[in-house]
Amino acid sequence: MTGFRAVETRRDLRRSRETTARFWHALIVFLFFVVGLGASLFLGAVMVIGAVRSNGGPGELTADGRTARIARSLQDGKSCHYILFDNRTAQAIEDRIGRCDEGKPKPKKETPANFSWGR
Repeated sequence: MTGFRAVETRRDLRRSRETTARFWHALIVFLFFVVGLGASLFLGAVMVIGAVRSNGGPGELTADGRTARIARSLQDGKSCHYILFDNRTAQAIEDRIGRCDEGKPKPKKETPANFSWGR
């Protein structure tokens, strides 16, 4: 009878250790998942905030990004007068004359399709 109790005690001790080991393994996997998910969310938030802060274009010419661009065509119809000014101070940052189509994409030349019936 005492041998049976000793075997049963060792078996219970082994089960307890296995249960503890499974718990720690599950906890480690869970923590890796949480750390990976948290890092992804943090990096995504940093990228979104960086994209929102830097508008690009003429907003980069002043420190706070408050600029406006006005383009009006001249009498010849080919040239435009461009004025870039700061909205806060109302001072012109850039005042120049250029071609009106400089900001527009160039149209592609259309060529007829070359199609033949197997010749």
